[in-house]
Amino acid sequence: MNASIQRMFSEFKFKFARREGGFTLTELALAMLVVGILASVAVPSFLGARNSAYDDEAQASLNAVLNAATILYQNQGDFSDASTAQCGDSTTLAADIQKIEPGIDAVAASAASTNPQVVSVQAAQTWSSNGELLGCQAFYATALSRSGSCWIVRFTVEGKFLASGSTLPIYMATPLNTQNSAVATWTLLQVNGKAFAYIRARSTGADADNTNGLSAIGTACKAATQGTGSAGSTANTIKSTEFYTSWKDVQAGANGSNS
Repeated sequence: MNASIQRMFSEFKFKFARREGGFTLTELALAMLVVGILASVAVPSFLGARNSAYDDEAQASLNAVLNAATILYQNQGDFSDASTAQCGDSTTLAADIQKIEPGIDAVAASAASTNPQVVSVQAAQTWSSNGELLGCQAFYATALSRSGSCWIVRFTVEGKFLASGSTLPIYMATPLNTQNSAVATWTLLQVNGKAFAYIRARSTGADADNTNGLSAIGTACKAATQGTGSAGSTANTIKSTEFYTSWKDVQAGANGSNS
């Protein structure tokens, strides 16, 4: 009996000693496979969540500027700067916005947004369907997200066109009806109100990829560039037909890929 026990104990020690030598190649391969699968799922999810938070930050800044622009309009009846009543690239307009919303660094239309807290602003003239100049009835603002995307808002109170001669119509893109896809969406509308859009590079700044695309987006993230009312497809410039009625529709839409 003692001999049998000793033999079993010896076999156990031999197997244990072999086990202490390390993992087999098969075990290592399986472990690496599992780690790779987990990484392929976790890393994109992490980057997506981080970029979404970055974009929310830019949207919050633009919402604050929109509120300030609304107050400015209520005070004077248009979006011109308070002292000279001028539209367009005005440092005075930026200063007026910043007085109302001191938490945001508002800059003139020709200056690009460099981060979510720096918002480029511009007032623009509008025309009626009868060719009547209505004054500074349009407002644009841009903010650059740390994800590398440029977020844009447009606010028009009166008017149907952004240029004389019934050109550059003020359009709103087809609402995507993200709540119920079974319901047919509207056709392209020519309407006033608050509208939202964005432009993104093919890769995001957080991914440290596609440097040229990101640089171009950063350069174009200014109200003077995005506030032209462009109707055609131009690199890094949002079209008038690519503005939506909500941030949610913007993110679900196809725009933002024209860089």
